[in-house]
Amino acid sequence: MNMVRERVTEGVIEWRDQIRADPAARKAGSFLIGIGSTMGVVLGLLLISVNPSDLLDDSASDRTATLNGMVIEALENDKEGGEPIGNATLTLFDMDGSVVRGPILSDSSGRFSFNEVERDDMRLEVDMEGKISEYRILVPGDSSQIVISMSQGNGSSDVIDLRGESHLDDAALLGTLIAFGTILAGLAGISASVSGYQGKAYRRTQVFAFIGLWSRGGVFIGPFMILLGMAIISSTRVQFEKKPDQVAEIAVDASQVE
Repeated sequence: MNMVRERVTEGVIEWRDQIRADPAARKAGSFLIGIGSTMGVVLGLLLISVNPSDLLDDSASDRTATLNGMVIEALENDKEGGEPIGNATLTLFDMDGSVVRGPILSDSSGRFSFNEVERDDMRLEVDMEGKISEYRILVPGDSSQIVISMSQGNGSSDVIDLRGESHLDDAALLGTLIAFGTILAGLAGISASVSGYQGKAYRRTQVFAFIGLWSRGGVFIGPFMILLGMAIISSTRVQFEKKPDQVAEIAVDASQVE
């Protein structure tokens, strides 16, 4: 057993020495880093091509929606209120005060609908004799259905803004930053591949290759190739910043060990 263990150890040491002195190993490691980083650059370009800003353009092209809702009695207590209100007058205005649709009346079940309305900021006014008028600011299509409750009395209530805060612009910006960050990380990895192939600046090669990991090319395939290349580069560290004749001397020494 000891003899077998010694032979295995000698074989591993011999193989390691061959790798250390062989420029082809260094170039192979650099090639793996370059391939993995290039996959990351391609991923970054794909991220830009499907950027959320494109979704903004697509949503802008679909500019109409249907506004559905119901008018009901306001809840007075646990036993009164909630009944549908028929024949309530509903009018849809733009923010400049011009009538967009209506007036229309709610049906016997209190339901109403405005079809094919522009998806812009609108003001909905609901009136009925003996009820306090209700006002809503909304964007048609943001909600599948709105419910408006009316109380007994005269006059009008405060305007209620139903518009939700949109984060599409933030998502588009974040997607753009991630895409450009992916491309920059991939370019850093490619730079590491070039310097590793030339046998220059070992630390810079490894640092830039580590940055290239974040390019995430092929999800895990690219980072795996970069890690494998970094391991090979690490085993050939003695070749960096060496002149060609010095590298040749290392190769000769390794052959003599054989």
